[in-house]
Amino acid sequence: MGARVSGRVAPGRATKPDLDLTMLARALRRVLLIELIVYIAFGWGLVHDAGWTTLAAGTFVLGFALAIRALGIALTFALAERYAGAKPPGNRIGFAGWLRTYFAELGAYIALYTLLQPFEALFTRAQRPCPPAQARLPVLLLHGYICNRGFMLPLQRFFERHGLTTFSHNLEPVYAGIDSYCDGLARRIEEICAATGAGKVVILGHSMGGLAARAYLRQHGAARVATLITLGTPHHGTALARLGAGENASQMVPGSAWLRLLNQHPIAIPAVSVFSHQDNIVSPRDSAALAGAKLVELYGIGHLTMAFSRRVREIALREINAVS
Repeated sequence: MGARVSGRVAPGRATKPDLDLTMLARALRRVLLIELIVYIAFGWGLVHDAGWTTLAAGTFVLGFALAIRALGIALTFALAERYAGAKPPGNRIGFAGWLRTYFAELGAYIALYTLLQPFEALFTRAQRPCPPAQARLPVLLLHGYICNRGFMLPLQRFFERHGLTTFSHNLEPVYAGIDSYCDGLARRIEEICAATGAGKVVILGHSMGGLAARAYLRQHGAARVATLITLGTPHHGTALARLGAGENASQMVPGSAWLRLLNQHPIAIPAVSVFSHQDNIVSPRDSAALAGAKLVELYGIGHLTMAFSRRVREIALREINAVS
């Protein structure tokens, strides 16, 4: 499936909008609306039946909503730590480091799932692409599981401020098999090359997005891709995928037949695998290490926080500039 172009404006043909680009966004907005209705009804009951003040009821309801999210994020860290495997030397970040990592991940979750992804159409503009400046290659950003292109907005804005031409793409249907995204990726890459005049693109994939990129390379070859950068991608699966829904989640379970087949095909282009030893979704953590790729190990960064981390942004920018 395609997506609307996000790149610098220049004269030319605008890319056709993708009718399916808000599939997940619509679902997230419905969930937020239902939650809002429930909380309003709960708060109304506290005021009219229990005699609470409006301020007290509102504060309690808001605190409850935050507590639910905080508990969910804490559970992901606990489960990831349970299956983390052997810890490398230097892996200890201390209690204060864990607190920073946890609250950064909680903040990232709130920003992504209450604003950027449900309302991604408000932040992502349909634009006419132009050739990249200084012959730098265009960058295609791919999100992960139960996400949409809104996830990549923080990275996208950072790259554009540093002169890169970036594009996004929605991997939908949300719970489909990962191989089903390959033809849509092939069309998207051809659109980008035709629109910018570039012969190749750089693909940067977060989480499942990196697996979708590898599946594309296996099916369609590497003629159009200069390099692949993966952020927190479970190249060998993650134990937490057992809790997920859909065919793509089952494919990301460690030892799955799909992963075994994928890993029988070594990466045929330069690749960079960026991962964190405090990732709260990919566990074991070394599952994110891609054989044959340049490995960049980080500490104190959660799974969703990668979209906001300055360290991650600067590493990715450096690798993109190197290949360009």
